[in-house]
Amino acid sequence: MSTERAGYRLRDNYDQDVLGYLTGFKQSAKNGVADTARTAPAGTKADTTAGADELLASNKLFRESFTNLTSASTGGSIPLAPRLPGATTMPTATVSPLMLVARMARLLDQKFVDSNGRWLVVDPIFMEMLKDEDSRLLNGDFGGSGLQNGLVLNNLHGFKVYVSNNLPQIGTGAGTAGTTEQDDNYGILTAGHQSAVATAEQITKTESYRDPDSFADIVRGMHLYGRKILRPEGIVTAAYNVA
Repeated sequence: MSTERAGYRLRDNYDQDVLGYLTGFKQSAKNGVADTARTAPAGTKADTTAGADELLASNKLFRESFTNLTSASTGGSIPLAPRLPGATTMPTATVSPLMLVARMARLLDQKFVDSNGRWLVVDPIFMEMLKDEDSRLLNGDFGGSGLQNGLVLNNLHGFKVYVSNNLPQIGTGAGTAGTTEQDDNYGILTAGHQSAVATAEQITKTESYRDPDSFADIVRGMHLYGRKILRPEGIVTAAYNVA
């Protein structure tokens, strides 16, 4: 059991670092989700027009990205709320989860990113709002059978949808409610194409030895990995909070 727990923690740290990197953030403390904006690229940038975080500014969604919001200000997070079924008018204070996913798909389309092989990573808070907006999305007929490893939907606006608790959280995170001026407390979502980021990993060494405090063996190993953004046009991020 302890070996399984250690293996899970190893994967968890890997997930935290990679998700933070491809969204433009880094961890301020070990074994924690990314919560600090990256200010320097990890090596040579794949696109010279990308920022210090190796991402394109045009592929980052904030509150001002949605003209239906009357409270749009520069750089703030997007206030999200489920849109009621049958609504005939656009909301003026919030954006719905499906509206945000559709905008992410549109940005990738405009960058001529392949439609096959797209993915979307969301956190549990966003997933809950998505269920509130349309519970049929999580019906077995829509999601398919045998989904695992975080995959919850096979196709949502062209994306395979995964849920992870390791996406960046700034301040108190996406659960901080408000429709205006949530500039310090929000969460990050990301979508992209499988060719946008490369990762490689390997357990290079393992060894076991006797536990001096019990009748058991201890196993330890060295996990090496790397990650690099190859196509920044194939990554979209969004800062959001619960309205």
